[in-house]
Amino acid sequence: MLREILFFCAYFTWQGVVALKMLELQVPPSIMSGQPITLNCTFDLEGDTLYSIKWYKNNVEFYRYILGDNPPGQKYPLQGIYLDNKFPHGPSILMYKTDLGSEGTYRCEVSSEAPAFDTVRDEKELRVY
Repeated sequence: MLREILFFCAYFTWQGVVALKMLELQVPPSIMSGQPITLNCTFDLEGDTLYSIKWYKNNVEFYRYILGDNPPGQKYPLQGIYLDNKFPHGPSILMYKTDLGSEGTYRCEVSSEAPAFDTVRDEKELRVY
């Protein structure tokens, strides 16, 4: 009986520690070259404060949004990434066009602010034809 009570307490204590959750990463499996594309990262902070959202293609960062920075968004040049400058990026990325260089593995990484400093990530493949 004591073991079950300790397990119950440990389980719910652990559940309370991990607050930030990745809900969904939307990356279409394939797209025709030249077409625009929107990538969307849906997450739940569950009471935490957002620190950053970072986007990667093939493990190379091409965009980061850090809430406290001015401006909060920073782009990094990368082959196949064509970000629309008029679109406020963050959890969603709008590329005004794609080409064969746009093909690859896209990852969204979300981090919460202190004191939790949790980070969640998800990645999906995009094929361009």
